[in-house]
Amino acid sequence: MDILLNAANAALLLAHDIRRDAEIGLLLLGPPTPPRFVRLVGFRLKSYQPDVRSNASLIRRALVDASRVEHETSPGVYGSIAPFQEALDRLGPTFVSLKGGGKDIRQAALPADATFVLSDNQELLADEEGYLTDRGALAIGLGPVALHTDHAIAIVHNELDRRET
Repeated sequence: MDILLNAANAALLLAHDIRRDAEIGLLLLGPPTPPRFVRLVGFRLKSYQPDVRSNASLIRRALVDASRVEHETSPGVYGSIAPFQEALDRLGPTFVSLKGGGKDIRQAALPADATFVLSDNQELLADEEGYLTDRGALAIGLGPVALHTDHAIAIVHNELDRRET
């Protein structure tokens, strides 16, 4: 859960605010009851803090009594049961897959309003890669060294912020 909480903070937090134009989907595939999908929507969040322990309680609440129908458990926090393919469908339609060996982000033309897909400390499975390929995902790399998920998100935000100014 720590990896997901750090990723959410990297995706949503600024120094003194929340990225209102950002949304993150967290797909939990481990025990006890996979697949659970939690979506955090920046412009709707009310009680999101830099403290991961506070945010853990928001995520846990979204995991309780989850169903296939997405429901809002706190402003901007949605929980449901959804496998990888359905999670992509809820976030898409334009995807960028962050992975080693992809085209360097500094030279890549990035689509507007893209969903960036990355994994935790495990590579995506072959069928998950296939779902991304089927959706025309652009493969992008962040450099020659493998990074933690939250660091990769921070670098992507930095790159996008630089392109906007």
